[in-house]
Amino acid sequence: MSKLTDSDILRALLDETNEFESQNENFEEESENDSDHLSIQSDTNSEFEAELPCSESGSDDDIPLSELRQNRTSYYTGKDGVTKWQKEQYRSNIRSRTENIITHLPGVKTVARNKMSPLQCFELFITDEMIDVIVNCTNEKIRMQTISDHEKLETTKEEMKALFGLLFISGLVRSGRQSTIDLWSTDGTGMDIFRDTMSRNRFGFLLNNLRFDSTATRSERIQTDRLAPIRNIFVLFIKKCQDAYIPHENLTIDEELVAFRGRCSFRQYIPSKPAKYGIKIYSLVDSKTFYTLNMEIYCGKQPENSPFAVSNKPYDLVDRLVQCVSRSSRNVTMDNFFTSYETTENLLKNHKLTVVGTLRANKTCIPPVFKKNREVNSSMFGFQKDITIVSYVPRPRKMVYLMSSLHHDKEIDSATGNKQKPAVITFYNHTKSGVDMVDKLSRTYDVSRNSKRWPLTIFFALLNHAGINGMIIHMFNNGIEKNKTNLRGKFIRELGISLVKEHLNTRRQNQKLPKDLRTRISRYFGNPSENLSEPPAKKPNTMQRCSKCPRKKDRKTKYSCKKCYTPICMEHADFFCQECGNFDTNDLN
Repeated sequence: MSKLTDSDILRALLDETNEFESQNENFEEESENDSDHLSIQSDTNSEFEAELPCSESGSDDDIPLSELRQNRTSYYTGKDGVTKWQKEQYRSNIRSRTENIITHLPGVKTVARNKMSPLQCFELFITDEMIDVIVNCTNEKIRMQTISDHEKLETTKEEMKALFGLLFISGLVRSGRQSTIDLWSTDGTGMDIFRDTMSRNRFGFLLNNLRFDSTATRSERIQTDRLAPIRNIFVLFIKKCQDAYIPHENLTIDEELVAFRGRCSFRQYIPSKPAKYGIKIYSLVDSKTFYTLNMEIYCGKQPENSPFAVSNKPYDLVDRLVQCVSRSSRNVTMDNFFTSYETTENLLKNHKLTVVGTLRANKTCIPPVFKKNREVNSSMFGFQKDITIVSYVPRPRKMVYLMSSLHHDKEIDSATGNKQKPAVITFYNHTKSGVDMVDKLSRTYDVSRNSKRWPLTIFFALLNHAGINGMIIHMFNNGIEKNKTNLRGKFIRELGISLVKEHLNTRRQNQKLPKDLRTRISRYFGNPSENLSEPPAKKPNTMQRCSKCPRKKDRKTKYSCKKCYTPICMEHADFFCQECGNFDTNDLN
């Protein structure tokens, strides 16, 4: 390569300047109006000469001409040849940008402001309207069963709430996926509240028949919507989440994976997730309180004639997720799957939202010079009027790229010491974990049970989110500090008991149940012997079928147990004398 003379360098610089002016007329007009903006310098400027990279011998013989042109200008050019980034930041002594002025203060909305108990907070998200839909659809499924009348007894709203309460309690003791035989065990290892609320067979029967849409019309609806079995409940849940809460200034968009290994056409495999196999849900979460504002289930490509057919590209996905906070002057933190120059520009201009996110190295907006090997812990910045790009070297042969429409300077976080991390990176690390924390909280007290039906798995996830969101509303309304220990455990315990109490009260008044069972149930209401009515006196000489004999024997007896009033024959009766503290044959009715 021949040595470049000063005239050659000057001619190349002038050619580059003319090209830049022709492609970016608007950019140059703004630069001329601002006296503090940087201008293109000539080769006679000594400060500019100091920025030129030189070979070890002190000459420019081994430096490509394109790189010399790049370094003799005040901007970097992206790989696409169109995107320009200024080397120096714009002036910082200006008033606050409009996208950084929050007009809606964070907190609980009016509809949820007076909800004080865990049950009231939970019912903000799983409403009576939703439970009515679930009860009707479940009863429709039960009526289709070809089983005996005794077993296909239809469910009620209070029994459905009790079912949800038992799910929360099983999650509280981390037994969500444990066998129900162990939970209902009577050898001391089981839990009384399960046996007191309903039988194990009834619990399994309700879970097996739990439905969220009409089975009769599903085949027609599923032709245009792959989420038809859970669509109505899911939409209602998301609306209730957005109606109850105003988020803080920083939000997070990320994906979570709900564990599922059954048959599902849109099941995903993500090896980096704890579950690896499951249903992917994109979420918008408050990064400070971990309140879930919006969710979208990834169900692949919908049928072409479907009203639910939408684009799954990251640009369109982010645009849909932020609709609930559009023009609220919030910041959205995203990872490199969602972040791009087009997405950042769209959120800033159309939604008045700023973005902080990592970039993949293949993005064409990144200048090639940002990918050159540099010393460890060094940073390079590129600036536009509203967007900043950063390249940081955390270790040898490793580079991290970030884009931000919130930061507009070269600030280095002094708290990082010798690592010299830019403030953009420390801000990203502080706000990136919103969705991951929600996923962690869900797995800590998970209500999910093993199932081969994906709509039921999604509903379990909704219950988990309702428990988290309800706890956040409960903390706001009661002034509870976030740093107190085991807040969520106490919240779920009280919520689970509150959900089953209505059904327990009904069982307590049922005189057909054994008296000792009704006595145990009364413990949840205070005095064990309170409000326990005796069963009606048996008519004399009335014959009943023995409850212990096989049904085919049809053995009639006039005796019943003195304690539980169950009809028994003499074959299944034991006799004790009065001295043993029990009763003899005279105590038999």
